[in-house]
Amino acid sequence: MKMVIAASILALTCGVAQAATCTSTYQNGNGNGKTKSVTYMLEQGSATVVADCYSNNDTNTIDASFAIGGISNWMLADKTDDNDAYLDGGFSQFGAGTWSVVNPLGYESIMVTLKQGRSFAAFLLDSTAPLSGIWNTFGPGQGTGGLSHASVYFSGDTAPAPVPLPAGVALLPAGLAGLALLRRRRKAA
Repeated sequence: MKMVIAASILALTCGVAQAATCTSTYQNGNGNGKTKSVTYMLEQGSATVVADCYSNNDTNTIDASFAIGGISNWMLADKTDDNDAYLDGGFSQFGAGTWSVVNPLGYESIMVTLKQGRSFAAFLLDSTAPLSGIWNTFGPGQGTGGLSHASVYFSGDTAPAPVPLPAGVALLPAGLAGLALLRRRRKAA
């Protein structure tokens, strides 16, 4: 974990990484009136990531009206509590690690959420950049905290599937050349 934090600090000081962070403060669940804070960080190489923190649980909060970066109509694609079809490893119960997301249908907009305690952070990724990087959470309290779960959401259009050409299209130039040859013979005769 020290290596991940050191790598993120090195990347930030060298100007390579564009880490997005936010801090959420929420009421302690035991009713004593005390508050806890969690700081979330996610980096996607040199891509720009938009971040915002929220109270509650992402799977109870994010619906069609939820918006980040002006984008709404989010669909939950995967959660680390599930089968991890789109989250390709890296999110664990510990407070830091690497991450990667799979976007096989080429959605225009991708959002990753990290949940800890009674809050979560939403990170709007750059879908044109490599979908991988580092993440960490700090809190509650002063130490590094655990992660309840990570989720990936998709929004927008998918990349259109390539239209296959008919098999005969490869023969078209040969057919045109044959017609030109016949026309030339007729003119010669």
